[in-house]
Amino acid sequence: MAGAAQHRGAFWSEVWRYRHFYLFISPFFLLFAVFGLYPLGFSLYLSFMKWDGLTAPVSVGLENFVMLFSDEMFYTALWNTLVIGLMYVPPMFLLAFIFAGILNSKRLHLRGLFRVGVFMPCITPMVVVAIVFTLLYSAESGLFNYVLRAVTRLFPGGPMAPIPWLESEAWSKVSVALLLVWRWTGYNMVLMLAGLQGISDDYYEAAIIDGATRWQRMRHITLPLMRPTLVFCGLMSLIGTVYMFDEVFVMTQGGPGTSSTNFGLYLFNLAFMDFRFGLASSAAYTVSIAVFVVSLVILKWRRPATD
Repeated sequence: MAGAAQHRGAFWSEVWRYRHFYLFISPFFLLFAVFGLYPLGFSLYLSFMKWDGLTAPVSVGLENFVMLFSDEMFYTALWNTLVIGLMYVPPMFLLAFIFAGILNSKRLHLRGLFRVGVFMPCITPMVVVAIVFTLLYSAESGLFNYVLRAVTRLFPGGPMAPIPWLESEAWSKVSVALLLVWRWTGYNMVLMLAGLQGISDDYYEAAIIDGATRWQRMRHITLPLMRPTLVFCGLMSLIGTVYMFDEVFVMTQGGPGTSSTNFGLYLFNLAFMDFRFGLASSAAYTVSIAVFVVSLVILKWRRPATD
């Protein structure tokens, strides 16, 4: 007991000695506790409560989770989220990797300008993006339909009918996916570019001396050493896809019908349209646990194959 008390005394003595440094970093931890830890804990508390934001919370035990798994809209939102993710993540990764390889070339002039140009969609306000893409998707005067009609005029059968990008349940997910590819390719390109720049040129020089082709260098050097970066991009894409809200809300509002209602919009509707905060909290925690498990599986691939 005396040893433990002496150890605690030494600990607090060290804390007091460096109190000025702790004071300087304390604002971050205070803000994180108020705006990070407290909402997490309160949301967990609400997942076992029935609360509309006005009356006193009422304990319902696991009723929220039972209602969640019997809610057809919950499964529809998860399905839409999965489909949109499969539509945009693979082409986004491919384009980001291609752009990163091109912009990493020392023979390319004005590389900085091109990098800024590719990254610019990430920082463009979503309202501006929504207005522009709404005009592009217009069935009558949109650029996409104009290009499709011009191209199909060259083939037998004449120009194709305009595609109702935002008015059709069959095309609403495609419309959102195209916007996401345009918006987030630059973000992943920057991450992959950093990964490429972290690979020493010595590996490539040795491979060239040994007679390795470009494809062999890509397969046995670039991709293995880029694995941590690719895993990180995959994790960020997974989290971003599940909790995506802005793009769907401003473009389609989840319609037509529920064809593009993803999980982020489903949560928003539960909490701030239906005022079912307990059910929304249970849905958030259920999906967060699933995302956490999937993330652990993905993280097993983070180590380079050369380790």
